[in-house]
Amino acid sequence: MLLKMGEVNFVKGQYYTILALIFAIIVAIFAISNAGPVDISFLYWHYSISQALVILLSAAIGAIIVGTIGLFGQIRYSVTIRGLNNRIKELEKEKEELNQKVIELQNYKLAEEKTKEQSDAKEEEEEKGTQTL
Repeated sequence: MLLKMGEVNFVKGQYYTILALIFAIIVAIFAISNAGPVDISFLYWHYSISQALVILLSAAIGAIIVGTIGLFGQIRYSVTIRGLNNRIKELEKEKEELNQKVIELQNYKLAEEKTKEQSDAKEEEEEKGTQTL
């Protein structure tokens, strides 16, 4: 069974989604297993909250950061691809113009050769005509 490029990316995306869900389930189980209270201190703030909540919030913030970085990467690649596609269109247009010029030059050369052949044939006729006199 052969897969097209889009299908391969779709299947690859499904594997990543399944792995992310499995990881999320493992983190949730770990957080629930460690649900005791914990003291959190940050600068002048002091809190006493569930360790499960700390674990889940840390995992969620990490996922948001990774997703944001991935989004910026996708945007950068999309801009690069769009620029390259525009460059391809420009080069294809330039190629077509050059092909037209080549055809025009070939036609000009053929016309020039035909004119030369006609003038040569005319000169030969004139030479034959002068030789018969």
